[in-house]
Amino acid sequence: MAVNDLTLPTWNTLDEARQKFIFQQLTRYFLSPLLSVDDIRPLTVTFFGQTLHTFEAMIGGEWLRLVPGMPNVSLGFAADQQGQLADYLGQSGLTMQDLSHQLSPERQVDIPAMLVATRAMPASEEILGRVSLTTRIFKGNHMAYAAVRAQVLALLDRHGSLDPFSQSGWPATLTSGSVILRLASAHHYQVSISKNWQKSELQKALSYFGFRLPTQDQYEYLQGGGVTSLFSFGNTLPADMPRYLPNR
Repeated sequence: MAVNDLTLPTWNTLDEARQKFIFQQLTRYFLSPLLSVDDIRPLTVTFFGQTLHTFEAMIGGEWLRLVPGMPNVSLGFAADQQGQLADYLGQSGLTMQDLSHQLSPERQVDIPAMLVATRAMPASEEILGRVSLTTRIFKGNHMAYAAVRAQVLALLDRHGSLDPFSQSGWPATLTSGSVILRLASAHHYQVSISKNWQKSELQKALSYFGFRLPTQDQYEYLQGGGVTSLFSFGNTLPADMPRYLPNR
């Protein structure tokens, strides 16, 4: 596996078999062996105008997606767009100086390939894995799960049925003490526990399994795809505001 294989221009030229092999190598050699890797699947997504053929997998009870790297990415806010921003500045009452103070400066960076969680989780929780609703089999961090296994099984027994034909629905969230179960699919709950930790403790816990928090550059790239406009979709607000605006 060459390093260039993990940059987007090269990655998109590889066939699916080669891409899957690279993805499997990443999960095998760069993550903790304590994490179970399940349900590897290909997918095609549109990432800020770029079509991306990639893979994602259920790793330790959490869906993680491979985002290939990209060299020479433009990040930050290009301050020479005053003409394009005239309408927005008029609506908001802000000035160009206000925007420049609040947004990161324009720059060129190289973005490495990343395994990224497809769903944000509260920083005050630690994901342990997932448990089957029918078999009660757990996959994930078994060492941490052992301490809360009895609570998890008690929650499942209290709120559900082992009968696969049962029509009783499972609640979206179940809690007991520090244990939190979130319905991840029709057949599984994601298991996590509340953690009152500091940032340094969170970073240490992530590194134990081969993960870390994104840098500012990586976060901006994931949120904006390398555009230098005020918003990821341009410099003017749409007529119909979306429910969610990515952070810049």
